[in-house]
Amino acid sequence: MDPFIDVFLKVNTNRSGSITIEELTNYVEKNNLDKDMITKWRSLFDPTNTGKITLEKFCDVLGLKAAEVIKKREAFYQSQGPRLGDDIHVIFENMPLDQQVIISDEVRRRITGANADGEFNKFSVDMKRYLDDRFGPSWQVFVVDGNYWVTHTFLPNTSFQFSLLGRSYLVWQIPE
Repeated sequence: MDPFIDVFLKVNTNRSGSITIEELTNYVEKNNLDKDMITKWRSLFDPTNTGKITLEKFCDVLGLKAAEVIKKREAFYQSQGPRLGDDIHVIFENMPLDQQVIISDEVRRRITGANADGEFNKFSVDMKRYLDDRFGPSWQVFVVDGNYWVTHTFLPNTSFQFSLLGRSYLVWQIPE
């Protein structure tokens, strides 16, 4: 694998398809790399100082085909086995890890840019539809901004509660 791609994938621990300058800085410090790497990557891949390097911009600058890099990315992630992103904090789980990864990755993908209550209402409706289609009917989806207490009944191996970016996400499946 191209060394640039290898580093990008290792920095992108949450598997979001983009890395922040903060994540890059942490990677450089953790691996005792030359701190000039941060400046060089920022000027190459984030010239407008957004604070984020997307996989698309990364490929564009290096003259790589995004589809090929995505295939390599998926192979890289599969070789590591299923794992939750570093930005996921599990509150409660009664669900196989591979499903937790699928659900948390989908939540992360869908909440990008969501801020207003109306957007989270739409998110919960869309996420329920996704879960019903992917894993069978009767999923419950909650988005919580703040503390919560819950007692719930669910089908075995279908409950997952986690926090991501300051909000909690609760999903579980009930009998039809």
